[in-house]
Amino acid sequence: MKQSLLVYDGSNALFRAAVTAATHRSAGVVAVRWDSDPIQAFLEAQFDGRPFAFMLIEGDSVHVGEETVGRVLSRLGLADPLVDGLKRSYGAWGASVGRVIHGRTVADLNGTFPLSAEAATHLTELRQVREISVEEASAEES
Repeated sequence: MKQSLLVYDGSNALFRAAVTAATHRSAGVVAVRWDSDPIQAFLEAQFDGRPFAFMLIEGDSVHVGEETVGRVLSRLGLADPLVDGLKRSYGAWGASVGRVIHGRTVADLNGTFPLSAEAATHLTELRQVREISVEEASAEES
């Protein structure tokens, strides 16, 4: 099975801690910062842009936004009603929280998308790594 990658904004200590805890409890999932160079190249190839969003790259699919929240929480074993409620909360409050905490608006992009062949080439090396530091960030601003 291919390594799953959880793409998140690592600029906030609270989110780094939450993602680290989630990935340690979910076998086969590695956290990768949104602003890392390989993820920026992946986003360009997959979406023809660099949408600021919470993503889970799993197998040959890219889950974005609410779908990522649901999949991550389900992997942690949370009850379906709680997962559904948190997905709805993300949908209702994600954009506002993004502006306040992250300083940018979260992309209005939710759902599951097929992984494009071009985007997949940017993930080959990332999926071979067992652990990716959540502290590393690109020196370039997007």
